[in-house]
Formats: sequence, C-alpha cells, structure tokens
Amino acid sequence: MKKLIVLFLACISISVGAVKAQVLDEIVAVVADRIILRSDIELAYEQFSKQTGITHDSIRCEIVKQKLVENLMIVKAQVDSLPVNEDRIDAEIEDRIRYFAKQYGGEKALEEISGKSIQELKATQRESIKNSQLIQEMQRKIVKDIKVSPTDIKNYFNSLPKDSLPYYSAEIELAQLIIEPKISKESRQAAFEKISDLRKRIVEGGERFSTLALIYSDDKVSAANGGELGYFGRGTMVPEFEAAAFKLKPDSVSKIIETTYGFHIIQAIQRRGEEMNARHILIMPKIYSSDMEKAKNRMDSIVQLIKMDSISFEKAVQKFSDDNETKGNGGFIGSGGLGNTRVPVDELDKNVYLSVSNLEPGEISEPELMVLPGPDQKKAWRVYYLKSEMPPHVANLKDDYQKFNGLAFNKKQSDAMQKWIEKNRKEFYIQVNGPYAKCASIKDWIQPRK
Repeated sequence: MKKLIVLFLACISISVGAVKAQVLDEIVAVVADRIILRSDIELAYEQFSKQTGITHDSIRCEIVKQKLVENLMIVKAQVDSLPVNEDRIDAEIEDRIRYFAKQYGGEKALEEISGKSIQELKATQRESIKNSQLIQEMQRKIVKDIKVSPTDIKNYFNSLPKDSLPYYSAEIELAQLIIEPKISKESRQAAFEKISDLRKRIVEGGERFSTLALIYSDDKVSAANGGELGYFGRGTMVPEFEAAAFKLKPDSVSKIIETTYGFHIIQAIQRRGEEMNARHILIMPKIYSSDMEKAKNRMDSIVQLIKMDSISFEKAVQKFSDDNETKGNGGFIGSGGLGNTRVPVDELDKNVYLSVSNLEPGEISEPELMVLPGPDQKKAWRVYYLKSEMPPHVANLKDDYQKFNGLAFNKKQSDAMQKWIEKNRKEFYIQVNGPYAKCASIKDWIQPRK
C-alpha cells in the first residue's frame, strides 16, 4: 500500500490540476519555512481514491508523510544551492497550460473556470515545477554514487527467507531485427510533383484547400475533415511541420514541407495564443513491390551473415535495424534495467508468441511482413532471434542474477534515501498538527518541544 501511494504521489506532485477542490483550509504541517495545507492533502487523497478505489484514513497519513519528505528535500536542495533549469521550467509550464486548456475546452474556458488569466496560471505553476526539479536534483544527489557489488547481490539474496523466494514463470530472451523498405528516388520525385501540383491549384488556380485535402491527402483522418487538424500547441507536431505552421497568417498556404511522413502543404485557419488550428495535405512517397523485395533481399543477406558467424545478432541489430526502440540494446524485447533481457512468456503478445513458439534457442525465425506502429501503416520485414529459454522455477542466484542485481540496487537506494531522511529531518524545524500528529508513520517526524 505504501509503495502504491508513494508512486501515485510521485506522479501527481508535478501535475496538480489548475483548478483545486474547494475545501476549508488550514496548516497541517511545517518543514522549516514551508507549510503543508489541508487542501493539498485532501486533493491528493481525492485523486488517489478516485484512481484506485481505495479509501482509508491511513492513506492521508501516508500522503502527509510523503509531503514532509518532499518539502524536506526542497529545503535541503535550497540550502545546498542545487541548480534548476529555467528553460525546462518554461517548457513544462507551456505543456501544462496546453494540457489543461485541452481538458477544459480551450484557454478561455480554462481562465473562466480557474478565475485566473493564463499569465496568472503560468505564475502559479512555476513554483510547483521548480520545486519538482529541486526534489529530482536532491534525489539524484542522494543516490548518485550508489553501486552494487557481487557481494551486495549475494548478501541481499541470502537475506531473503528461503520459503518466501519468488516463483518465476517461463521466460525467454528474445530479440528482433527490423528492416524497412527504402523510398526510391523516383517515388520521392513523384510525390513531390503531386504536392507541387496541388499547391499550384490552390495558390494560382483558386481551388479550395479543404476539397483537395478530402480527395488527395494521405492523412485520411484529417482528410475526412477537409484536412483540418484542430488546435495544437508547440511540441505537438514534428519540428519541421510545427515551425512552418506557426509562421503562417490566417488563410495563407505554406511552401512544401518535408517530414518523416512525406510532403505537406499547410493552410493556417486561426492562431489563438500559443495554439494553432490548421489544415494540411500530406502526400506520402509510395512504397512499391520492388522496394519491398529489395528490403527482403537485404534482410536475407544480414541473416546469412549471422548464420555464418560473421556478425552476432546483437551487433547486426545495432548496425542495420530500423527499429529505434530496440536498436540500442541489441534488439532484445525485455523488461530492461540493469542488463535484464528476459521477458515472461505469458506477457508476450499473442502474435509474437505464435511467431517464435517453434524456435529452439539460437535459432532465427523466417522473415515476416509486419505493420509498423503509426497512422501511416507502413510495412517492414522482421526476424526474431531466440537466445535462451528459462523454465518456470523458484528464484535462485545463478539463473536470476540480473533480477537480484536490480532488487539489491533498489534496496540500496531505498536504504540511502531513508538514511538521508533520518539525518536531515533532525536539522530543520518540523511540526505536524491535528490528527496527523497521531499517525504511526509520522510520529518519528515530530520533534519534542523544548
């Protein structure tokens, strides 16, 4: 329960809504010169209960304790003059305002509901974002030098009662290599000529942008609305598209823009502060069967090199794969973290399991066509490599070393954090008021009055 509450608070502590619940307020705790209000506790309690369905007075105690820890970190970070990144703060403020404006139906609606102007809302958000940065910097400082040795891992494993060791289901080490077809020069030129013609028909011929978007755009979602995208803020679109869109005046049409999706032309509809509504037409260069065949031949050649031991599968992925998500770790589809590349078989996607169920360790599957994630539904070739299998078993240090490496590391971080709290809470004035002073988890925080 405590871990669940701490995880939840870590999420909401940097994203408290622009509109707070109306509750009678009072100071429930003080850390140095920082106060913790009842409204902060009730808001966090309400959000936690709403998302988890859990309601109990002990939750409020844990929330107060977490708030004490956060404020202690802020105070200590200020004393230690830990740095904050003002550019990051500005960017996060903009992200928050865009998010809340979208939730409440636009900036005007947000101003009406909150009773504050956008500038006032930005000012109130600045302090909470800055405090979040200070907390993060303090956490990094506390754990930055922590490492685990083989002795630490062994000692952690031996400290666990033998009758409570976890039971792990069947696991595998599975990696993938993905090759996307390359767009030919001819296809790219054809797409450019098509978008050029459409732009000419709009700018010189006077044809309606929305009509041509409906008929010709390869972005079928926006095409159904005449190419209209709806309001979007900075950081929402790919950089080239966004830069061009925010330079446009209402009803003007951009030059041809190339992004990873293809070629675009954009028509500005309306700008509202840091939000823009626009139409676009997307023409994607076509992938022909000959391009797919070339990609297949390339995949076959790479697999042949692996089978001839000219290159390992992991090295081949790092050198040739087009999947950026798994390329950096040798293609492995795993839990990650401290070298752990295993994945429980029962957590595999059904289609992935069917593709690899007949493989033996060390084998590579036959190339198969796959549809890449994203609205453009691009296709690519993929092969799987089954490195190893692990049957269901009670945890042991030999087979589960990497797991216990991670667990020992987390335990050492947790111990360091607790040691830091024990030391630093004695250096600052701390007071807890009302019923929260009776919380069992908070009693150690209350300093006896002199």
